Amino acid sequence: MIKIAYIIDTIESSSAGTEQQLLMLLHNLDRNRFAPYLICLRDSPWLKSQSFNFPVYTFNIRKILSLSFVDFIRQFNRLHKIEKFDIVQTFFADANIAGVIAAKIASVKVILASRRNLSDTLTNFQLNTLRFLKMFTTKYLANSEAAAWKAIELEGIKPERIAVIYNGAYLDKFRSIPTELRANRRAEWRIGENDILIGLVANLRPVKNIEALIDAAKQLTKTFPNLKFAVVGEGQQREDLQKRINSADLGECFKLTGRYSDIMPCLAAFDIAVLCSRAEGFSNSLIEYMAAGLPVVASDVGGNAEAISHKENGLIYSLNEPNGLANHLRYLIDNKEIARKFGLKARAAAMEKYDAATYVKNHEQFYLNITTNIPR
Repeated sequence: MIKIAYIIDTIESSSAGTEQQLLMLLHNLDRNRFAPYLICLRDSPWLKSQSFNFPVYTFNIRKILSLSFVDFIRQFNRLHKIEKFDIVQTFFADANIAGVIAAKIASVKVILASRRNLSDTLTNFQLNTLRFLKMFTTKYLANSEAAAWKAIELEGIKPERIAVIYNGAYLDKFRSIPTELRANRRAEWRIGENDILIGLVANLRPVKNIEALIDAAKQLTKTFPNLKFAVVGEGQQREDLQKRINSADLGECFKLTGRYSDIMPCLAAFDIAVLCSRAEGFSNSLIEYMAAGLPVVASDVGGNAEAISHKENGLIYSLNEPNGLANHLRYLIDNKEIARKFGLKARAAAMEKYDAATYVKNHEQFYLNITTNIPR
């Protein structure tokens, strides 16, 4: 039995990207071969509300290099002496520091650190600490080649020490999408049968660059009066984005729908899907767009171009390309048969590469390989 301690800053929602991927592992690892443990540096209301079929330990680290940090190291060391973890795997900035240090002091044999974004939010202290900690880290796991190479560039990690396992999603529900889902959601949003709906699923945060879709809508609605737009999600930018929509006189055709717990009817309602982020590691929304058979226009950041092959199963545009998003959307609107074929190819690629079962199996094989020489 291989015991794996997953250490993360906290989990505040099961729908957030990295948290969703971690929970997929925790719930689906083969219990005949793996025993998972969840260790959170901080508690959360969501964690308190859940019941899990694996051990969960929460701490109260308020700040790295504080007394609470020292206490965490002491308590983790005590826990390891009892449980004898074979692997520690860390997620997020604080855990990638605190977890690696605690695992090293406790003499855990295999220490894995995750790299799941382009490190664009790291402070100088965090980056310098991560560079130092690479001597204690057995190996790194990235969710895209882009994230891997950014870590190699910024932290000086040797390429052979970092592996890529792409994100996964529960895709069985996408194998047959009931037609009534589309009709019901479009009726709720007051989208006509002959309207073309361009959709985006994202938290309303600056990095998601939703302003770019509003600007593209302002251009495209001049040519296509039956064009509608929907952004599914919630966040800090809602008020500012709504003001921008109103200023562009798009109030009748551009909706901020809020968050939905079940995203399937929203995707069923879309005709075209957009991902216009300024930065991504590997987007869960992109996987779901593809699995739903939607033609996709995505920005050339992070792992987007690793999932979407330009003019094969979707379109990729550069953020530096003037009117790039609007032009690519115009192409799909004008070429409906090509858009349909993109969607079919995207769906086939998603089912082959990004299903949850494939994601879990890839991790299991990785864990088995890396622990081969560990005495039991």
